[in-house]
Amino acid sequence: MARASSHVIETRTRDFIRSQIDNYYENGDALFREISERDYGIDALIELFNNEMPTGMIALLQIKGTEKTIVPLKGESAVSCPISSSNFRYALQNNIPVILVYATLSKPSGFYYVRIQDVITDELLAKANSQGSITIRIPETNNAMDNFEGFFDLIREYYQAQ
Repeated sequence: MARASSHVIETRTRDFIRSQIDNYYENGDALFREISERDYGIDALIELFNNEMPTGMIALLQIKGTEKTIVPLKGESAVSCPISSSNFRYALQNNIPVILVYATLSKPSGFYYVRIQDVITDELLAKANSQGSITIRIPETNNAMDNFEGFFDLIREYYQAQ
């Protein structure tokens, strides 16, 4: 039995995201932890540290990968990322931030990200309750390339607001 190409893409994308996050801070103040059990749309978690001390700030990640080049939608400053409706609904049940991470393997150039709790609309909820999948629009500016602070700020801001 051949390994499905979608599984290869998933593994390569997760490895790419892990290396980007784990290597961003020289002192290791961001830690990528893979979830190995059935994930229900959650592939990993990020834990933030402050000068090597635990902060208690964590976020769950739903990682999506593609081999295609990710391009902005025509007339919009956003990229679209499909996710299953069940994974979207599961993310809404969490009291921990759930961040959708979308990356291409065609020419790794950072990754796009959005906190799922920030994109909830009545229209999206209705679609998630009536369709098998939905499309999340991620602002084009939410691209972690050389500077990941915006990505990590999504986590920090969530906990500072609590």
